[in-house]
Amino acid sequence: VLDALKACRILEIDYRSRAEDQAKPRRIMPYGILTGARRYLVARTVDDPLGPVRTYRLDGVVAARVGNEGFERPADFDLQTWANRSFGVFQNETEYGEIVWRFAPHATDRARGHVFHPDQLLEDEPDGSLLVRFFASGYLEMAWHLYTWGDAVEVLAPPALKTMVEGYRRSDFPSLP
Repeated sequence: VLDALKACRILEIDYRSRAEDQAKPRRIMPYGILTGARRYLVARTVDDPLGPVRTYRLDGVVAARVGNEGFERPADFDLQTWANRSFGVFQNETEYGEIVWRFAPHATDRARGHVFHPDQLLEDEPDGSLLVRFFASGYLEMAWHLYTWGDAVEVLAPPALKTMVEGYRRSDFPSLP
């Protein structure tokens, strides 16, 4: 995989997504790797070179072969800029927009020391609470993360994320992340 990335070579992979029972062959143009709890290969398919940039979990790659064909990465593609459009890894253009969370006064010190997103802005509120703002998508990953904060965080925007987490704000967590 790294050889294909460095040399801008087509990568032929046998890949099994979580929705598939069997691995299927794919021909992709690798752009980069994202690391975190899981590792993802970031690429476009050869069949749709101007289509969406996709992610492939590396643990779903059953086999990989570096092809003989080269490709040219778009000059305007920046992996960090692309990755910043999501909260975690998954991107959904219909979800992309401004995210606003309010942390309760008792949680502001802990929240202030946390990097929720590389482009976040922090705003102190008169009541001692803290607003965190950024632009991203990935509501499900946000909901998973917000759950760990119990009732110390409130979603102000967007409405769809607020609705998603509304019934899961708990007051019985003994500590904050």
